[in-house]
Amino acid sequence: MCVEVGSTVPLEQHQAMHPALNDALRFARLAQRAFLDDVAILVADRTRIWAVVPARTFALTVTEGYELRPGDGLYEAVREGRVREVRLDASVLGLPVVIKAVPIAAEGGEPVGAFCACTRVDAKERLVGLATTLSSSVQQTSATLQEMAASMQVLATSLGDIARESRSVLTAVRDVRSISDEVREIADTSRILGLNASIEASRAGESGRGFAVIAREIRRLAEGAREQTDVIAQNTRRMVEMLEALNEAIERVDREAEAQRSAMEALASAMQEVSQVAVDLVAFAEQTARAGAGG
Repeated sequence: MCVEVGSTVPLEQHQAMHPALNDALRFARLAQRAFLDDVAILVADRTRIWAVVPARTFALTVTEGYELRPGDGLYEAVREGRVREVRLDASVLGLPVVIKAVPIAAEGGEPVGAFCACTRVDAKERLVGLATTLSSSVQQTSATLQEMAASMQVLATSLGDIARESRSVLTAVRDVRSISDEVREIADTSRILGLNASIEASRAGESGRGFAVIAREIRRLAEGAREQTDVIAQNTRRMVEMLEALNEAIERVDREAEAQRSAMEALASAMQEVSQVAVDLVAFAEQTARAGAGG
């Protein structure tokens, strides 16, 4: 279990300790409050841990009496007489932590123990991971938006080409209708001329009989031409109406495509800014993790 600093260590053991260790035990809980991050405090002599001040948000499995061993940071701090910063996996203290072990020295400078702060690192690693994932997702989204904006530009260009072709067809159909109107006028004139010729042929009597046959044929051809020009006029009128409606629809879609493209470009630009923020967040998270590791 974790000892309550300054109260659970037996008096005789306190008296047997080096005064510097007793000072460290009394100072441990106050020192814990000086850290911005939530930390656990360990106090050890040259061979074992004497006290553990538990963190608020995580619990180590190490207890008082833990024998120092190579690789745990405290062992090296005591043996080498220098500050050690070590990253430990969960197999040592029960959780992945970064520790900073400071040797406790006697008046002559000889290490008599170590004072250690333990910071849980998996939360910081999750922060770095989330920031990295966010950065990657934002960059992918930005790239997708840029591709979509490019596709919208291609679509807008294609719609413009279609609109131009449609207007050309509309012009040609109107020309056909104009020609049809002229043919209709010619047919009407021919029919009237044929009618007049028939009247004159009937006045001429027997001598105008052959001319009357020709006049009837002219009238018949004129009436047939007029009927066909009426059909052509009707069809071209419908084609003009359909092409005009098509042009209006194309223009609406073109305007919408242009608006969408502009919106895509604006969104892509905004996502690039967000991407930069995400990159900065990754850098900040990594810096925070390193700062936490440094105690």
